[in-house]
Amino acid sequence: MSYRWQRSDRHFVGDVEQTQRLTEHSEVINNINLLDVSVGYAFSKRFSANVSFPFQFATRSQVVRSNDVAKTILTRFSTEAVGLGDIRMLATAWLLDPDQNKKQNISLGLGVKFPTGEKDAVDTFQVFDTNSLQIVARTKTVDQSIQPGDGGYGIIADIYAFKEVFTNFNIFVAGTYIAAPQEKNGVNTFRYDPRLKTGNPFEAEMSIADQYLARAGFGYTFLPQYGLTFTLGGRIEGVPVRDLIGGSEGFRRPGFGVSIEPGLVYARKGWTASLSAPVALYRAREKSVPDNEFEVLKGKPQHGDAAFADFMILGSIAKSF
Repeated sequence: MSYRWQRSDRHFVGDVEQTQRLTEHSEVINNINLLDVSVGYAFSKRFSANVSFPFQFATRSQVVRSNDVAKTILTRFSTEAVGLGDIRMLATAWLLDPDQNKKQNISLGLGVKFPTGEKDAVDTFQVFDTNSLQIVARTKTVDQSIQPGDGGYGIIADIYAFKEVFTNFNIFVAGTYIAAPQEKNGVNTFRYDPRLKTGNPFEAEMSIADQYLARAGFGYTFLPQYGLTFTLGGRIEGVPVRDLIGGSEGFRRPGFGVSIEPGLVYARKGWTASLSAPVALYRAREKSVPDNEFEVLKGKPQHGDAAFADFMILGSIAKSF
């Protein structure tokens, strides 16, 4: 089982933080809890496979503004999405014979992400009604950032490599890329009103975006008798502007975060546990394809923002039999 928690409330356009959002208390606040339950089977010392079942509980807090010139903040409300996410299956293989390469090896993996998570979860929003000049309740799909699933299949490519430099000191690199062949999932974002012609028409539907994660660092087993290892590494994860396969239309928030990740690992008698806390060093929200298309259509700059977390909490526990 693995767990991830993050609170995203720091808004960026490009790599420039929109500090006024915190000052005026208009920031969007995402609280995301992810629990991943996995089971794996080793067919041999070299080949194995696993399946992962992610479960999510996420909330999103945002403000309601009036339609006056000042866009006055009237109140704050929250929406949520809970449930099973997109199930993943992954097969991995060590390139070198593990019996002959205990101090260094490379693992390659290939898998599939299935669209099992709800892509169109709904909740009640508070909206300022321009006719009655009152706040009214309306049911809409929740924001893409807290949807349990994205509605598409994914091709998973995975790599992990390590080398023992000297006794109890290892260096490692790891990376995962999920390519999404499908372009959009047909879910309304409510970011464009065709009746009033307001908003960005290129963001009317949710995009099914690629995802990536890469890590590199070292681990030092400082208490080998207790199976305790300290790890430190760099981490980058995000969503690209354009997908490797297929189109990149529809609403997405492309961007990435770079973090430093200290951690602690325990491994003994078939049990493995880890705890780490990646701390953000650099964050950037890149221009999406709809941003560029809208910029051309309107003839003026267009660059959406995204909220990032200052840090995350990652934990896991595993037992081998």
